[in-house]
Amino acid sequence: MIVRRWGRALPGLWLGLAACHETKSPLVVLDQPEATLGRTFQQVGNVVELSDGRIAFPELKDKTLVFADFKSGETTPIGEHADTILPTDPAPGKHKLPGYVVHFGGDTLGLVDYATERTSLWNERGQFLATLGGRAVGGHNLAVNFDGKGNAYKEDIRSVLGGLEPGQELMFDSMSVLRIPLGDTIADTIAKLKLPPWGRGQFGETTKIVSTLFAVRDIFGVLPDGSLWIARGSNNAVDWLSPTGDLTRGPSRSYTPIPVSEAEKDTFLERLRQQMARMGAPAGIELRYPFADEKAPFVSGMTNPAGEVWLERSRAFGDSVPVWDVVGRDGQPIRAVQFPKATSLAGFGTQGRVYVVLKNGDGPQQIGRYVVR
Repeated sequence: MIVRRWGRALPGLWLGLAACHETKSPLVVLDQPEATLGRTFQQVGNVVELSDGRIAFPELKDKTLVFADFKSGETTPIGEHADTILPTDPAPGKHKLPGYVVHFGGDTLGLVDYATERTSLWNERGQFLATLGGRAVGGHNLAVNFDGKGNAYKEDIRSVLGGLEPGQELMFDSMSVLRIPLGDTIADTIAKLKLPPWGRGQFGETTKIVSTLFAVRDIFGVLPDGSLWIARGSNNAVDWLSPTGDLTRGPSRSYTPIPVSEAEKDTFLERLRQQMARMGAPAGIELRYPFADEKAPFVSGMTNPAGEVWLERSRAFGDSVPVWDVVGRDGQPIRAVQFPKATSLAGFGTQGRVYVVLKNGDGPQQIGRYVVR
């Protein structure tokens, strides 16, 4: 791991940080992992660290929940896969498509099942505990954010997608964040997220209202104590909402705008055309999509156990080196972390441990562990 200062490490980037009032953050460059799991996987989801140092993660293509030990190299499938699980079937100990793992307090894990649209609870010994209720509150999108009390947080997509009369078009500019108490069937609206502008997409002879690609939008995350952070795409700031509802606005942070190139637009449309062809669409179908002129400052976000917000910086087309900006509870930058080429951040552990998916093109994947001091 190498620590550098801006300007010396990346001379062409973030020159806008010369404003005297804005804190300059060090750049941490990760090179070789301190440990790597000995076996490979097809498609690793997110990674959570267990209390004894093992990890848990979903294997999306194998449709399994996996526990793994870096010391022994042992991997253990957890639960039982089922091709069919009816909505009325509690199916204890079974899962259909493990998609995301959440670490609750103590030794309790939550497994978000993308296919059954439910979250089941397990302990760190791999034993099934229960299934959470309230899964259909706020639409069929699944919550992957939970606080330490088990409250779920998710976007209210119904306010954008549902309830319109035939032929009616409404282009909402924001979307609510819902907090759903553990096992309940009601929800509170606690925040608003800015949405990208809408435009018209052409799919053969069909025209649809669609979200503008690469455009600015807000994202959020939750801490165990119920504090909620919102990364604002319009000014690259991180706001905080306390568990009691007090809002603290973070300062704007400079960033270098990245244009959306014609090559990237063409690549996206070609991939979409191939995907539609696999679903039966005719070859050469006419496709048009609205694209932003410039990319948003970030594309995704995560929270580590220290309560820091990690935001993945947008990259130019063809740039495969991920850089994440780390922001504190005061909204100020702490550091930036550069990962090796063609890797992806999968999760965090204690004492600065970071778990990364190491990729070999479209081939097998490995999980590496780094330490960010």
